[in-house]
Amino acid sequence: MAAPTKHSSPTLALKITDEAREKAINSSSGGCLIADAIKYQYPQFTRIVVDMATIRVTDRRAGLRYTYLTPEPAQQCLLAFDQGWRNPFDEVVVKRAVQITPVTRARTGPQSPAGLAERRAARMPELEAKEAAGTLTKGEKTSLTRYRNPKPVIERPTSEGAVDVKVIHGGPKHGPVIFGGRPRIQGEPHPNLLRGRDRFFGAQTARPSVVWEEAVAKAAEERARELMAERFGTSPTE
Repeated sequence: MAAPTKHSSPTLALKITDEAREKAINSSSGGCLIADAIKYQYPQFTRIVVDMATIRVTDRRAGLRYTYLTPEPAQQCLLAFDQGWRNPFDEVVVKRAVQITPVTRARTGPQSPAGLAERRAARMPELEAKEAAGTLTKGEKTSLTRYRNPKPVIERPTSEGAVDVKVIHGGPKHGPVIFGGRPRIQGEPHPNLLRGRDRFFGAQTARPSVVWEEAVAKAAEERARELMAERFGTSPTE
């Protein structure tokens, strides 16, 4: 087996169980079958974001964020859940991230290693004084424990680096992979691109016809302008 390269990405073989379906259906805060499956089957991944276009996960140990295109079975799972239909797939396979970006760390500022150490040094005496006085809250106790046992600082680059594109030929992961560069920007939420856990079973929150509706409205408006121009001799753009 070939050694992993910087253009390699893990294949996510997700099982959509009846238990997972019931849990998502009964969730009062919304649910996402795909995001939940990744969370429980691949616990090394964090910052999981799922929509009809992309699936994005971060492997902090590897120091990489992967962006996959949402495969059709996953799209159908999301659409079926939104519409209140029986989920059509028990397994979903997500292959080949289209972009892999390094996890970066600020060089300066409050989130930099120096900034975090400064905040820890300033906050610890206050928490220890509250501990001695017996007024430490549960949340403050957790913070004090974390400050006393800081995780080792992992070296991270301060930028995503230059773009390096490689085309993988043949096999199930055939296609281009981008390493480095700025992550793809996510625009405003769209009815067909609902994200993360913003989903409710049977709420019909996804509208597959929305693009068609917008196109028809635009065409009708343009046609109305043309008719006005023919009748009154005005410019279609007026």
